[in-house]
Amino acid sequence: MPPRIKNISNYRNSQLASAEASIDGYDTAILLNAQGKVAEGPGACVMLVRDGQLITPGVTDSILESITRASLIELARDRLGLEVVERAVDRTELYIADEVFFCGTAAEITPIVSVDRYTVGDGEQGPITTELERVFHDVVRGKDRAYAGWVTPVGAARAVPAD
Repeated sequence: MPPRIKNISNYRNSQLASAEASIDGYDTAILLNAQGKVAEGPGACVMLVRDGQLITPGVTDSILESITRASLIELARDRLGLEVVERAVDRTELYIADEVFFCGTAAEITPIVSVDRYTVGDGEQGPITTELERVFHDVVRGKDRAYAGWVTPVGAARAVPAD
C-alpha cells in the first residue's frame, strides 16, 4: 500500500513495526522503504539536522505527505534561515546526524536521541530542534500572527469548568 494513502492498512504496518521495535528493546521504529532508505516513523515523518541543514526524505521516498512536515519545512526556511534538503536518506546518516526528530500531528516534534543504540549528537534534544519546536508552537498556538492563516480559532459557547 503506498504510504501516501492514509489508510488503515498503513496504520497496521506502523503498529507491527512498533511492536517489533518494542520486542527488540527500542522505544519506537523507523521504517525503511523498499530501497532500504529512511521513510518515516509510525505515524510521523523523520527529519534530521546535519551541518546546519534540515534534511528529510522526499515525497517520493515512501512517506505520507504530512501537513506538519510541510509546515516545519516552511518555518525552518522562513524563521530559522535553514537550508532544507528533501532527498533519500540512508539509515547510517541518522547515526552521524547532529539532531534527529519525528514530526506529525500527534508527535508534533519529538526528538530522537539514539538510533540502533548509537547516540545522536550529544544524546539530548538539539538546539535547532528546540528552536524549531518553539517557532512551531508559537504558530499553532496563534502567538505568531504572521501565520494566522494557518490556525482556525475555536470558541466555546460558554465556559465549561474542568473536573
